[in-house]
Amino acid sequence: MSDDIALLTIAELASCIRDGDLSPVDITRAYLDRIQRLDDTLHSFNCVIGDTALLEARNAEGAIRAGHWSGPLHGIPIGIKDMIDVMGVPTTAQAVHRRQAIAAQDAGVVVSLRQAGAVILGKQAMSEYAVGGTQLDHAWPPPCNPWDLGKDALSSSSGGAVAVAAGLCGGAIGTETAGSIRAPAAWCGVAGFKPTNGMVSTAGVLPLSPTMDCVGPLAWTVEDCAILLSGMTGAPCREGWRNLDRAIAGLRVGVARSYFENDPVVDPEILAATDLAVDALIDLGAVCVDVVLPDFDALCATAKAISWPEEYRQYREDLAAHPDWLTEVSRSRLQDGQSYSGAEYRAALLRREEIIAELRNLMQDIDLLILPTLKKPAQPRGFEFTDLGKTNLDLTRPFNLTGGPALTMCHGFSDEGLPLSLQIIGRHDEDTLVLRAGHALEQALGVRNRRPQIATF
Repeated sequence: MSDDIALLTIAELASCIRDGDLSPVDITRAYLDRIQRLDDTLHSFNCVIGDTALLEARNAEGAIRAGHWSGPLHGIPIGIKDMIDVMGVPTTAQAVHRRQAIAAQDAGVVVSLRQAGAVILGKQAMSEYAVGGTQLDHAWPPPCNPWDLGKDALSSSSGGAVAVAAGLCGGAIGTETAGSIRAPAAWCGVAGFKPTNGMVSTAGVLPLSPTMDCVGPLAWTVEDCAILLSGMTGAPCREGWRNLDRAIAGLRVGVARSYFENDPVVDPEILAATDLAVDALIDLGAVCVDVVLPDFDALCATAKAISWPEEYRQYREDLAAHPDWLTEVSRSRLQDGQSYSGAEYRAALLRREEIIAELRNLMQDIDLLILPTLKKPAQPRGFEFTDLGKTNLDLTRPFNLTGGPALTMCHGFSDEGLPLSLQIIGRHDEDTLVLRAGHALEQALGVRNRRPQIATF
């Protein structure tokens, strides 16, 4: 019974809570039970605050019984990435020396989520300082991909993606600077959303690259991402899903084939799944046309010339005084930013404005862009240290540079049973349109009835 509860969506749980069929305490206990049974294998949580979560759930239950239901996040248990402050809990950023870095207050996004009634289950694993990839020599074991425990969960917000896919929380809050929500969401088969830059507060979030950092949700469905997002922004929760079921007939969708179709690295199964998604959009009444975007490698180079120097500036004092505080992978990656001159950084900032203008001009005639999230399904853990790891598998970074909304969603499965993932990109501040299109496509494809089967040891 507890597993049945834990595998419901946020929308389904909210309906059960509102109708009195389930209580927030029942739901919180179901997740805590599943965490206890599975997370020694998955390693998705760094810290579980079970007693506090149950207290919050009891408070939510009392308020709802008294007629004060505040929306679809009220009483829903979620996880928080371990670089976002939760009062009274360490914000480790997966760095050993920060294990006692107790947060004095909640981050802005956590304040908003609590006001929406969410229950905080704990802090979720990530890559150290949100840089680099999966670290195999770390004091914490890396999160395991629940679809195949030998596969990589990929990138910085991996703990949240793993926990959502495995049914250990209703949703998760991650951060990204270069695809760190969307990439792990893709390989773990969940929905992940990068909002328009600035939509969600970054106050109380450990900074990495201040002009590129953003906070966003991960959830089993696109609809659940919309519910989470509405709670994260402080808006009434009902607003996040009110218009999600509107038809998308007539939307103009640009297929960014120049980024993936002739790339020999792209897996044929991803190409096939993307074609099926295009067909489904056409069946829903969308108009799909091929578009050519600015050169991918050039956009990635510009993004790095901004984010890497900013990252180095954030941590250069620690790198100089306490190099032993970081693993070799993180230390080397942060030091990469030292190689950029001030002139190169300023030129990249100017080029970013030009790129944003170019994309805005392109999207005068296009409502949305679509393309795969990654070029391959999940790879074996440690792939980054192979020849394949030297190849750029990730198609997310250009849209961190441009700063608009970007959704990753599961749009099929490989013959091996691994999730495949599509990106939907929108204009600045048109986050709701991106989510509405993703929701319609997700329902049309019917891919949300399949969960990973987790073998524990």
